Amino acid sequence: MSTVLLTSGATLGTHVPALILAGRLRALGIEVRVEVFERLLRPDELDRLRAAKLAFRGNFKLAVAAQRMVRDQMPALDDAAVGDLLHAWRAADVDQVVIFSGFWVPVVERYEALTSRTPRVDICHLDAAPTASFNLFRARTERFRHVWMFDAERGTAPTSIRVGDEDPVPWEEREPRLLAHGGGWGLGTYRDRAADLARAGLLVDVVTHDPADVSGLPIGCRAFMIDPEWEAWQDDGFPPFGEILPDGTVRYRRGLAHHDSFDLARHRVAMLCKTGGGTLIDSLWSATPIVLLAPFGAHEQVNADLWRRLGYGVTEQEWRDSGHSLDLLKSLHRNLLAAREGTADYAAELAADAARTEVPG
Repeated sequence: MSTVLLTSGATLGTHVPALILAGRLRALGIEVRVEVFERLLRPDELDRLRAAKLAFRGNFKLAVAAQRMVRDQMPALDDAAVGDLLHAWRAADVDQVVIFSGFWVPVVERYEALTSRTPRVDICHLDAAPTASFNLFRARTERFRHVWMFDAERGTAPTSIRVGDEDPVPWEEREPRLLAHGGGWGLGTYRDRAADLARAGLLVDVVTHDPADVSGLPIGCRAFMIDPEWEAWQDDGFPPFGEILPDGTVRYRRGLAHHDSFDLARHRVAMLCKTGGGTLIDSLWSATPIVLLAPFGAHEQVNADLWRRLGYGVTEQEWRDSGHSLDLLKSLHRNLLAAREGTADYAAELAADAARTEVPG
C-alpha cells in the first residue's frame, strides 16, 4: 500500500507544498510518491505551456483572463503515459490519493475503475476558495474528502502543511527588508511595486525569473533567481534558487526539506506579493506578514481578503498610508505567531489514516 500526491508543475504554489508534504510523510514512515501532471502531457502541449508561461509573465491581465477559460486537460495527455502510470499505481497498490490540482480528477477516476481497491481520496485545497481546476470538476468531487488549509467562512487555518521545524525568527533579529515575488511563474505587479518601494528608500529582495528583469531594479534591491531552465516535471526536487551576484552569476542552492526562498521569508519583515495558497502557507509558518498585491483570479482575492481580515496582511495602499510603518508589520507578525497554535498537521493526519488501514501481517 502506498500514497500518491498529485500536483502540477505549472504552479509552484501547488507543487512545492506537495513536495514538503511528501518529505514529512516519509519522515513518518509512509511510502509516498509525487506525480506531476505535466509529465503526462504530449510534447506539443508542453511547448504550449512554456509559451503561455512567457506570455503571462509579460501580461498579467492576459494571465488572469486565461484562468477563466480553463478546460479539462485529458485530451492533451499522452494516452500511453497515462496507461503506464495507472498500471504502476496498481502494481504499488496505491490506496491513498491526495489531489492538489483538479486536472488530476479524471485520471483518478480511471484508476478507480482499474483497481479492485477503492482508494481514499483527499482534495487538498491550498487556497481559501476552489481554484479554477477544481471548479471544473466540482460535482464529480463531492464524494471525496475535502481538506482545507484555510477556512474563509470561519477565519481559521484548520490544518496545514508545516514548512520546516524551526520556530519563526524573532522580530528583533529580522533584517528590515521585504521579499518581493510573483509566485512560481513570476506573475503580477511585484517587480514594479518593489522598484517603487526601493526608490522610496526601503530595502527589497526581489525574486526574478529572467536575467533581463535585473537591469530595471534600482539601488536598494537585491535580486534572487529561480533557475529559468528548471521545470518541475523534469525534476523531483525543489527549484534551484540563488542570489544574483554583481557579475551576473548565480550560485544556485536546493533545499532538501523545503524551498530556499522560505529561508529568506523567515528573516524578512514582510513579503510583497499576490496571495496564492503556497504563499499563505509560507506566511503562516514563517510568521511573516504580506503586503498584498493584485490577486491572480477570484480564489486569490478570497485569500487576500481573509489575510487582511485576520490581521495577517495589509494592502500596499494601507501600508503606504501608514508611512511604511514597521510597527504595523510587527503587529501582523504577532497575529501570525498566535495563529500557528492549534493548527492540525496534515502530514500526521495522513500518516494516521494510513496506519489505520494497514493489513496486519
